[in-house]
Amino acid sequence: MKRFMVALEFLTVFKLRRNPSVISTGELSASMAVFPLVGALQGLILAVSAWGLGFILPWGAVAALVVLIGILTNGGLHLDGLSDTIDGLAGGNTPEERLRIMRDSSVGALGAAAVALVLIIKYSALREVPEGFRLSAVFLMPVAGRWAVVPMACLAGPARRDGGLGSLFAANSAGVTATATILAAILFYFAFGGMLLSTLSVLLIIGLTVYMFTMFFKRKLGGVTGDVFGFQSEIAEVLFMLVFLAFERHEFLGGIFS
Repeated sequence: MKRFMVALEFLTVFKLRRNPSVISTGELSASMAVFPLVGALQGLILAVSAWGLGFILPWGAVAALVVLIGILTNGGLHLDGLSDTIDGLAGGNTPEERLRIMRDSSVGALGAAAVALVLIIKYSALREVPEGFRLSAVFLMPVAGRWAVVPMACLAGPARRDGGLGSLFAANSAGVTATATILAAILFYFAFGGMLLSTLSVLLIIGLTVYMFTMFFKRKLGGVTGDVFGFQSEIAEVLFMLVFLAFERHEFLGGIFS
């Protein structure tokens, strides 16, 4: 339970403990095992919101509000990481320069464009999901995003040797990653209506993307940072939505809500 509380307080705006700032490095690293469960809670909030709003608003408006609620529940944490990462990659020629730019709190043009593009894709993808699959997609999108950072943290060390969020999570144990992957697989399996092949295919596609980005950032930055985790989380959510649409189009999906 404590791992879940730590993960919830780190990944969302919900602060339920009296002293949420008193968290050890070991607790933070271990909490990654339950990141998919935090994603499931966020997904449940989004799904319930979408279901309720669907009684009074057309789906296009509901899709926009779902994206907004998703941002509000995590305080824009992952979008900030996406923006900083893009700015760093675009503006630096060496790992040191890129990391220095990523530390800058100001938002560059490319970083802002990346955030806008991700939000547009999420909204557009949600609008295209057929009625019988909408709640499944909304529920699983944050699960995919929260899970994706866990294998990345296992595969790469921290880019900064002088501290930072990346150093608190990077190089977690294989056991933590395995636990998170099993939890994510269970959530996908039931939300897909027991379709094992769909579940494994989605996890494999996202997992391969995580591996490629991990190798990319090890080359460009020397490792990963908290901003990179935010980048990966947002990319995984976008990728999940695109894969979800492709699977649905080819009748490769089931769903507990369909």
